[in-house]
Amino acid sequence: MRRRQFPATVFLLALAIAAATRPTLAQIDTEEDREREVAGERAVQKSMSSWEYDLYRRERDRNKLKNKTELDKLVSAARLYPLVGRDPPPFTLVRPDGRRVGLSDFTGHVVLLYFWTTASPYTALEMPATIEKLQRELKDRRFTVVAVNIKDRKEEVAPWIQSRGLSPVVLLDTNGVVAEIYRVRSTPTAYLIGRDHKLVGRVMGTRGWDGGPSKELIDYLLKAPIR
Repeated sequence: MRRRQFPATVFLLALAIAAATRPTLAQIDTEEDREREVAGERAVQKSMSSWEYDLYRRERDRNKLKNKTELDKLVSAARLYPLVGRDPPPFTLVRPDGRRVGLSDFTGHVVLLYFWTTASPYTALEMPATIEKLQRELKDRRFTVVAVNIKDRKEEVAPWIQSRGLSPVVLLDTNGVVAEIYRVRSTPTAYLIGRDHKLVGRVMGTRGWDGGPSKELIDYLLKAPIR
């Protein structure tokens, strides 16, 4: 009986492995996406014996490791949540001076999309130091910090930036819609976007962007040709 079932089992394993390694749709992940992924994994596990599931899991992990690119490895080393190849949701916002700016205006740049508020003590420490240093050092290499302020009034944002001598592109998300689309749950939250206008990864909280694995990742992205 087992022998007659074995080819079907192998076929099911192959289908499961193929589904597990298939590229994800280009979108920002959501909590619901992760819950569905966990539920799908449990369903696969219940459909197999323990040894079959172990075989499936090892083969899936081996395929993931084999398919990892240099960029994937750098994202992992920098401890970013990986979003490589996904499309950033488009938006257009207003600068404090009234000019309208769209994210697509920075295609060809490496972009650090940085969500912040004036009330965040972490932002107050990171922006005048790490973020500003990075912006000044790399601006001639078409690196741009796009700092999206969430729900603060223009009258608060402009003097906050000016008093600290900051130079990023500051945009006003006055109703918080863009922050909601980008699943911002705390500030700062940052997304890294490559020259090809594709997402690379996300991080919540402060980060040593000007050194270590995070800087190595940015340097790697800056080497990409400008199209």
